[in-house]
Amino acid sequence: MSATPLLSVEDLHTHFRTPRGRVRAVDGVSFALDRGRTLGIVGESGCGKSVLARTIMSLLPSTAQVPSASRVTFEGRDLRRLSERQLRQVRGRHMAMIFQDPMTSLNPVMTCGAQIVETLTYHMGLGRRAARERAVELFTAVGIPEPARRVDHYPHQLSGGMRQRVAIAIALSCEPALLIADEPTTALDVTVQAEILDLLSRQQRERHMALILITHDLGVVAGHTDEVAVMYAGRIVERAATTTLFAHTRMPYTEALLRSIPRLADPPHTPLETIAGRPPELIDPPPGCRFAPRCRYVAEDCRRATPELSGDGHAFACWHPLGAAS
Repeated sequence: MSATPLLSVEDLHTHFRTPRGRVRAVDGVSFALDRGRTLGIVGESGCGKSVLARTIMSLLPSTAQVPSASRVTFEGRDLRRLSERQLRQVRGRHMAMIFQDPMTSLNPVMTCGAQIVETLTYHMGLGRRAARERAVELFTAVGIPEPARRVDHYPHQLSGGMRQRVAIAIALSCEPALLIADEPTTALDVTVQAEILDLLSRQQRERHMALILITHDLGVVAGHTDEVAVMYAGRIVERAATTTLFAHTRMPYTEALLRSIPRLADPPHTPLETIAGRPPELIDPPPGCRFAPRCRYVAEDCRRATPELSGDGHAFACWHPLGAAS
């Protein structure tokens, strides 16, 4: 990491008020990301990945609470201390986000090209003619066929893969320094998933952007990230360089995620491995390690005290890490 990372997240907490109590969706997350690097954030549904992304972008509902001690520093500025007007100047122009479902993130009553034109005129000050020409260039860059015609199509006229390419084009339109992709391939078939992931990786390299790739699938991050952070129950439980994490997994939860990935070498009808039990209730999480009730290696001390994320280079939160001397 460089002396001053592009993005620094320090002790981030995001809680939600509900009739049943306070949900600790993100509960003490810290990490840093340099320019031009790609971080994968992986975990089961409900572990806090998307809430973390929306907290970074300051796109939270009114029920959310972020303590004043939590810090999100981007290009040297603490985003938590900016006004909404100042944040609008940052979002889209300097940092952008791709959401899970492009059908809900795109405006259904505006043409796809008009949505890029709107972004370019607001953030870059381009005239409408120049913005439209730039929209056609962006459609070409993200692999949309017949771009000059497609810019006049509405989202419902395009396939799911094409809509996601439009969403990527909008996110890239202002050359952001940071792009957050929140489960960008969830609703797509396997072939289109690979195309979208390759497109994101190519654009990230060409533009030297920092990229945060959020997914529930470790297989997705294997060939598309420099570093991986594994989240469980609102916390990061393991973080390492991608090759290190796959070769020397230390956290039992990460191992369980890896075991659940189908393998082409397995014979037909081989039962898929699952992680027993359910994630903990984030209103009242259990004491000790939050993965303890589901862990095959659990010991008595795991249920009493919470392990902190620690380690130089390869960090993990576990009292009895895999590969440790007995």
